Amino acid sequence: RRFCIASQGSMNDSGSTEIVIAPPATAATIGACGFIGGLTTKTTRLSWLCSKHRVCSAFRSRQSAQNKRLVTRGLCMQVSSDSRTLIEYMNYLEGGGDENLPRDQPAVIVGGGRIGSLLASLGDPESPDVIVRRGEPIPNRDGPIYVCTRNDDLEAVIEATPEEKRKDLVFLQNGMLDPLLRKFTLMDNSRVNVYFAVAKLGAKPIDGRTSTNPEGLTAATGVWSQAVAERLAKAELSCRVLQSRDFQRSMFEKLIWISAVMLIGSVHGNIPVGQVAEKHADELEELVDELARMVRFTARTALLGGVPERISAYCRAVPDFPTALKEFQWRNGFFYQYSMLARKNNFDDPTPMHTNYLEEGKERGLIDWSA
Repeated sequence: RRFCIASQGSMNDSGSTEIVIAPPATAATIGACGFIGGLTTKTTRLSWLCSKHRVCSAFRSRQSAQNKRLVTRGLCMQVSSDSRTLIEYMNYLEGGGDENLPRDQPAVIVGGGRIGSLLASLGDPESPDVIVRRGEPIPNRDGPIYVCTRNDDLEAVIEATPEEKRKDLVFLQNGMLDPLLRKFTLMDNSRVNVYFAVAKLGAKPIDGRTSTNPEGLTAATGVWSQAVAERLAKAELSCRVLQSRDFQRSMFEKLIWISAVMLIGSVHGNIPVGQVAEKHADELEELVDELARMVRFTARTALLGGVPERISAYCRAVPDFPTALKEFQWRNGFFYQYSMLARKNNFDDPTPMHTNYLEEGKERGLIDWSA
């Protein structure tokens, strides 16, 4: 019997996060109540569901000074509520929308690589952007701050940003950023899910338009999302402006793409992504489905149907893109941490294929990674 791990996203008054490992049906029940959240930092305390694959019919509620919990035999978990969805809906009813978001304007761009240089080239030459290199101070000026660095540099960038300007940080990285953003209380910041590719510095970008999504896959959310979309449009790049819940789906789908495709391509000799979709289609579909189920039970995010088809279509759109296992902590490590929690407590691995490819591939010397 496969068990899935459902985790609660906010910390309790003791500074710990309560995790529940549950059968899929039970985890789905918990998810319907809005309990499932992302894994946070500090001490992890595991709470086990009752041994039978059902939630006890009798719940008793207990109120404390700081939180409200639902307690059942073997289950102790905080109530988690994400207010952003409700706020977005109320704004929609009141007529608030993209037209109220700030437009493209001079910005600070952190990082002068392929993405940072592209954004700078699309700015207004009469009011140029400020490009900040590694280690340089981030100026306190009006406008967005586009963060175009590697994931491992993000914490240093945040700490180097004046406190009053951190709300204007716009993150353009792949991978699971939520734990870091929670640490600095930046979960409401603008983010961009990049689906366009820049082969080399100064090269023309290739848009992420596919047979399943001809409108394009790149997406942005947050207060600076419209500004991002307008700037990318100058290079004829698509960018959808999404509310936070829809953006979460987009972000997780990209996380699954980069984790599954890069892993399969790497164990097969670092073949390009087009060959992954063409020669290993069955492997890709099975691994994508496995990771998508995991996302549903751990992150309160149910992806739209047809994930394997969309991921294969994107592989065909950028067929020569190379595969490599990089930034493990931010990509495959998100799934692997749950596998290790299950193993430690004698539960079935929720993503066995993913774990097997990682561990056996490393043992055979096909890939190298460190958790």
